[in-house]
Amino acid sequence: MTQVRARERKSRDRFAPDRQRRIRWDIIIPVAILVIAIAFPFVVDRPRFWIPNIGVKTMWLGTIAMSMVFLNRYLGLLSLAQVTIAGVAAYGVGYFAVTSGWPDSAAMIVAVVIGTAFGAIIALISVRTRAIYFLMITLAIGQVFYSWASQDAAITGARRGIAPIARDEFGPLDFRNLTTFYLAALLIAVVCYLLCRWVGATPFGYALQGIRDSPERMQALGYRIGMYRIGAVTFVSFIASLGGIIMVFDRAQADPDLVSLGSTLDVLVVAVIGGIGSLGGAFIGALLFSLLDSFAQDLTDRYMTLTGVIFIAILYFAPSGLAGGWKQISTSVQRRMRRRNETEDAEPAQDPDPAPEGAADSADSAITKGTKQ
Repeated sequence: MTQVRARERKSRDRFAPDRQRRIRWDIIIPVAILVIAIAFPFVVDRPRFWIPNIGVKTMWLGTIAMSMVFLNRYLGLLSLAQVTIAGVAAYGVGYFAVTSGWPDSAAMIVAVVIGTAFGAIIALISVRTRAIYFLMITLAIGQVFYSWASQDAAITGARRGIAPIARDEFGPLDFRNLTTFYLAALLIAVVCYLLCRWVGATPFGYALQGIRDSPERMQALGYRIGMYRIGAVTFVSFIASLGGIIMVFDRAQADPDLVSLGSTLDVLVVAVIGGIGSLGGAFIGALLFSLLDSFAQDLTDRYMTLTGVIFIAILYFAPSGLAGGWKQISTSVQRRMRRRNETEDAEPAQDPDPAPEGAADSADSAITKGTKQ
């Protein structure tokens, strides 16, 4: 018994550094990424190109894709209406700030409320559906809104849209400055990410995971599944609306292209490339997509083909996306290190009891007698 306890204590002491190392890396890596993101506008050689086309675009693309990832990760539903919700918020800013002449701050607040309310309406319509039916309903709603936005000249400006939607000063901050605008977009993206992580760790988030895994059992336990689904879709609509606010000020206009099928597929590609189950992976996918969108045309005339090949390669070698592939690599490395530590720390096998004296002589004499016979 004493030897068993000693071995258990030795095993815990051996794996304790690995746990501490893993905890430290879970903190160091996000902090390092955040530091790089903050330093980004100050170190690039062409800020007027890099900040809007790569930096700001990564923020709003990643935020909208993260709203899609949250719903799929915690509820098991894939919504193709997130771009439409972001577009509703974008049109809200354009209508109230440009057409009605409201201050930008008031227009943004009302636009976020309208986008969130639109998402709640989508939830009420599609709450009883699951899997492919939920996906198709959200896609259909998006296409209906796209058709309306392309034809209504009074509110959306039809095909020409609403423009220009200029950035203005907000207190001591001048958002006409690209660096200030990028840092504000980064702040919104970080807050949305932390908010998603926090909601996922609350009892509400755990209930969503239970509904994802077994809705019948959760309903038998007394949970109102429909209300939880409506709450989840409304929450991700709020996140997507904030992404739409960044998007409309980055593009300086609201037009039907914001809510087109192509824009919806772009966000879906971003979510899949980064990892459909990873909140932070949405920004990794957004960064890669922004880089391809900006530089693929310089590499080849068939830049869409190149983008498709890279997308297929990522799905083939990392089915769970770039973030999932990184987790697989780190888990494999930790497993190998653990096995190596086990091999090095393993106790040497004890030699069998030595043979008694004269055993070798007895064996030799027996062999000799057998040979003579």
